[in-house]
Amino acid sequence: MPESISPHPERAALAPLVEALAGAAGPYLLEVVAAEDMDEIALRPEGLLGVVDLARRNGFNLLLDIGGTDHYPLQPRFEISYHLTALPTAATASEPAALRQPNFKAPRLRLRVFDDGEDATVPTLTHLWPSADWAEREIFDQFGVRFSGHPDLRRLLNPDDFTGYPLRKDFPLRGLERRFVPGGRAGAVPPVTET
Repeated sequence: MPESISPHPERAALAPLVEALAGAAGPYLLEVVAAEDMDEIALRPEGLLGVVDLARRNGFNLLLDIGGTDHYPLQPRFEISYHLTALPTAATASEPAALRQPNFKAPRLRLRVFDDGEDATVPTLTHLWPSADWAEREIFDQFGVRFSGHPDLRRLLNPDDFTGYPLRKDFPLRGLERRFVPGGRAGAVPPVTET
């Protein structure tokens, strides 16, 4: 863990919260980094729900985005990134003092969840943020990462009978034995010809 979690002055008030979030990950914590644009916490999937629950109770009330990355051939192979922010609400005693200051700039937090193996599984956040639904389905469709507890985990962009996950680095560059033609007929992938 770095010596100072939030060295940037505008985020210094959030340093105790970031330390508490790192503690909530428990043995599943991999790393805490204070990047120039936001703090980030890297963890294993088992620690995600505890960290997200504490972040929500401390003002991080909006899930901005979820993204996936395949680091093949490195391990852990898959990374799921969550971007959270704390939008100001009516000042209450439960909000951290940093969120009630004038000229407030919404802090952001990145959670990086790493899972390895072909059958990577991460807990769903759809019960906390319904907006996570389609982002999780897209990551499942493109990378094959499953979200345990998701209410409707099925393909979003590819047809239901599509084989494989096209954004995995080991997916064939020419695709598989399927060709999309008008009328939806499947056919062989044409050979590559050099000119």
